[in-house]
Order: sequence, then structure tokens, then C-alpha cells
Amino acid sequence: MLLRLATGVMALAALGGLATPASAAPAAPSKPQTPQYSADDDYTAVWSRADALKLKQDKTNTAPRVSPDFPVITDKVWQWDTWPLTKLDTKTATYRGWHVIFALTAPRSVPFGDRHWYAKIGYYYSRDAKSWKYGGDLFQPGTAFGSRQWAGSAALVGDKVYSFYTASGHDNGGVNPNDPLQRLALATGRIHADTTHVWFTGFQDHRIIAQADGKLYQTLEQSQQGPIIYAFRDPFVFRDPRDRKVHLLFEGNTAGVAGTYQCTKRDIGDVPYGHQVPDNAKYYTGNIGLATADGDSMDHWKLQPPLLSANCVNQQTERPHLVIRDGKYYLFTISHKFTFAPGLSGWDGVYGFVGPALRGDYQPLNGSALVLGNPEDAPTQQYSHYVMPNGLVESFIDTVPTADGGTRFGGTLARTLVLSLRGNRTRLTHQLDYGFIP
Repeated sequence: MLLRLATGVMALAALGGLATPASAAPAAPSKPQTPQYSADDDYTAVWSRADALKLKQDKTNTAPRVSPDFPVITDKVWQWDTWPLTKLDTKTATYRGWHVIFALTAPRSVPFGDRHWYAKIGYYYSRDAKSWKYGGDLFQPGTAFGSRQWAGSAALVGDKVYSFYTASGHDNGGVNPNDPLQRLALATGRIHADTTHVWFTGFQDHRIIAQADGKLYQTLEQSQQGPIIYAFRDPFVFRDPRDRKVHLLFEGNTAGVAGTYQCTKRDIGDVPYGHQVPDNAKYYTGNIGLATADGDSMDHWKLQPPLLSANCVNQQTERPHLVIRDGKYYLFTISHKFTFAPGLSGWDGVYGFVGPALRGDYQPLNGSALVLGNPEDAPTQQYSHYVMPNGLVESFIDTVPTADGGTRFGGTLARTLVLSLRGNRTRLTHQLDYGFIP
């Protein structure tokens, strides 16, 4: 069944003017009002093909080359998708002077390309936000849902940590690349620290808090005919300062059997004359989803319509996250070159949008949405960028070309990049130390 394109109920744009004497000066035209929506309205913004056709790299949005002699945080595990301990306002949190981050990890004995099927959430701590000590697995064996854990987020409330994650694979399914089931899960625990280290207790009670419903978000069963893995993953938790509710962003796909979606005029946008949309663009239906908690306990969650769709543009809008600044909502997501729909091309990197509210008419940053992409001569050097409210961008090192024509696998944190964020424009300014996440 096709999911109808959400359009929302538009607010009235104009009011009738008052009659005035003929000699009176004409009333100044009223400023157009930006439509306002609540989290549970059905308006979904669009990243269109017309936007994506504007993608272009320059020095303001191209990451510097990663040196092949980069340092490694630990030789015990590969490290990739990484997120800091935060407060519900999305700002990074410290605990008793310690900085804490979480990451997907797998033993370095596992081939780098197979790491996703062995992934567990590990944690790290540091006094200076860059000299990280690996603390081991966050969860005890056998407690988490799924057969592996994929990316999520972690919020600190008092000394209690709410750890959201993707339960990937069926429960106790083992290492099986053909089992891509994804559900959103939550476990709660407590953080502890002394002068030498950080540790956690609890995380025994895990719950599935959201699953794809087939009406708003594509299910595993609906996705089977698609060329690229479906998504219902990467929960990012935050409190909206306007409605004061706790929400989750996540990566999803438009509901319906893969290949039955029909690209709309809104998906396509104002493209140049002669632009043809290949028929198989219909398989590319990425979106940024939303779920809302029924209260601060975060016990129960309601699926909401997507905030933004990339139908006929991109299949994957991974690890969505939010920065709220100067009354504007900056929505970021990461994506790959290979997940763009046919007829479009982008880069492995981070893309962004700006809107007037959590749910609103998001517009692509820089006109196309490209914020930072890998250089052409190192197209997979780093990935999984995470933009923090302070403008710093962390990511992990993926596959780096070497001088002899080979490659070096990373599995560790890249240099932190500094982003200028003003209005609807972004600009890379410089880079800092490896893995600096304050």
C-alpha cells in the first residue's frame, strides 16, 4: 500500500485589510507568516531532486585529507558510529569531571568490512575530551534485544542514563548479514565515577519502544524487493524547548512495498529542463522519522509522520540529529554516495536542513543540503559525522588511501572539524585534534 504524501494543514496566510480614508497612507504589506505545525501534525518537508542536483563541492564543504598515519585509540576494537553523553537539550554532558562517549565496536580480529554484524555499544571516558580510555561493553551479555546493536544516543538525567539503540537482527539471531531487522530499543542504567575511571550499573531492563508499522514507515517485509537495505534505526533523543516534550529522531523509509512508490512533483521539484527521473528512483525512499514520548518517564512512545522525506532522492538518511540555535532548528543526517537515487550523485558525508520549528518547512543548507563531504581522492576516508551544538563535528576514520596505492582501515576517531553555522549557510573553518569531543 502506498503511503500518501503528507501535506499538512496550512495556516491562513493573509488577513483582510481595514478600510481607511482616501488621504491616508496605504498600510504596509504584512510579512508572510511561516506556517506553524505541532509534532503530531502530518506535514513532511521534502529534500527534492532539484535540491540534490545543486550538490557541488568546494573548500567550504570538503573535508581535509585524512593522513594514513593516524593514531588509534585502542587496538582491542574497531570503533565507528560515535555519540557523546548528552543532556536532553542535546548539549554534551560531563559527569564528575569526566567526558563520556559511546560507539559501535567490534573486535579487531573481525574483518573491518564485517564489523556491522558483530556490533556492540562500547563506552570511553576522558578528562580532556580527547585522550579516551576504552571502558568495554555498555551492556551485559544477553541483555540487549537483537543479535547486534546499531547506533543510538544516550541522555543523562541526574545520574541516570537513558541509552537508546537500534536492536538489529532477530533476538539471539547470531551473526547473519541476511537478517537486517531493525527496532528501536531503550535501556536505563546509572553512571558512576571516581578519580581513575567511569563505570555503569543497571541496563538489565531493555524494552522495544518502536517498530516500523507499514503505514508511516516501511517494514522489513515491505522492503524485500529493494536494492539497498531498509532503515528503522539510529534513535536520537532530545527535548523540544517549545513543546517541552521528549522526542526521538530516527532513520526510516516511506511505507509501502519497495518499488511501488511513485515519484511526485514535490519529490522532483523545479528541475532543469530535460531532467529525466529514472524509473528505478522509486526504490529510494529515505526519510527522517519522529517518535514522541508520553511523558518524562519515556516509557511509551508514539510514532509520528516523518519530519523530512528524500523520496526518489536518497535511500539512507542515517543518524539524524538536531542542533537548535537562535530559534532555528538545524536537522543533520549522514549519507553515502551509493545511496543516492539514479540520476543523482553526492558524497559520503553529512547533509543538513534548517527550519523554523521541529516540524516545519525545512530548507536544504547551502541550497543543496551538503555540509561536509569526503574529498574525491579519498571518497570513503571518514563517515558518521555528528554535529554538536558548539559547532564541532566528530566522525570516525573509515578507509584511507596510502602512498603505495593501498588502503589503511581506520576504526578510530578522526580529527574533529569546526563548522561555522549562520542562517542557512555552513562553512568548514579548520580542524582540531583527533577525537576531540568536548
